[in-house]
Amino acid sequence: MRGLDSIDQSGENEASRQILDQIGRRMLKRRVDALKNLPTFPESVLRMNEMMLSDQSNQSFGQIAEAIEADPVMTARILRMVNSAFYGVSGAISSVYDALVMLGLDVVRGIILSSSSMDLAAGRQGVRGLREHSFGAAVAASALAKVLGVSRVEEASAAALMHDIGKLVLASQLGREYDQVVSRAIRHDQTIYQAESDMLGVSHDVIGKWLVTRWRLPASLAEPIALHHTPEKSRRYQETTAIVHVADLMVRGYGFGFAGDMIMPDLSQSAWRTLSLNARKMEKAVKLMHDDLQKAMVQANLYVFE
Repeated sequence: MRGLDSIDQSGENEASRQILDQIGRRMLKRRVDALKNLPTFPESVLRMNEMMLSDQSNQSFGQIAEAIEADPVMTARILRMVNSAFYGVSGAISSVYDALVMLGLDVVRGIILSSSSMDLAAGRQGVRGLREHSFGAAVAASALAKVLGVSRVEEASAAALMHDIGKLVLASQLGREYDQVVSRAIRHDQTIYQAESDMLGVSHDVIGKWLVTRWRLPASLAEPIALHHTPEKSRRYQETTAIVHVADLMVRGYGFGFAGDMIMPDLSQSAWRTLSLNARKMEKAVKLMHDDLQKAMVQANLYVFE
């Protein structure tokens, strides 16, 4: 009888644990759903964003540049980013106005939003190394785009810089729970994408899609961010989406930064075909990425967002 009692008690404990797990997942899902309205940036960043979103015919680049330059920290970040090997114009850009003329409002706005999101997640265990990974992906995307001879290299770089923006929001708003997601990915040899889906019911690319929609980023940036794991779903910006997907894998394979897991995701054959890639082009892109990363680490002290 004692054995039966033990079995019954064990069964009850397991059933109780499953109920608690279900309740916990439902509560966590509600918190994840609430992320659609986040993050909350400092007032200065919100002002910059709104100004750059306003009717552009009524806003001169000079006025916008003056508003951004009122924040010396943000100004330094933008200039360090633009003058790194990221865009290949080392030392050529000396003002925010020049950056706006060269890159356009949307790309500069993307840099500001990405930088501010990094600030929100600063110090979280789950995103240590993500700053470097994001920057490395931007450099890789730039290198790949140049080798392929595509237009608007800077848009591919900016989209790659922001491709993991969803991870930053998850880490900043869920805190310890997201640290546990990263621990699970490492412990169970999963991709961070799969661990997020298993534990949170949503992955960082979905959060990224929510954010870029709320921030009203153009589709040329939003689609590659939202579909960087599934480039075959891209309909309007297949080339840029494929570049961001491949750039993510390039910097992972290079071992630069940390994306939240310890394994290499599969390369999308759709992205490979879209870009007409071959071994020679990839070798050339990897060599250029390596050279640009080495220069960037010297010129921008690596931490280009700080």
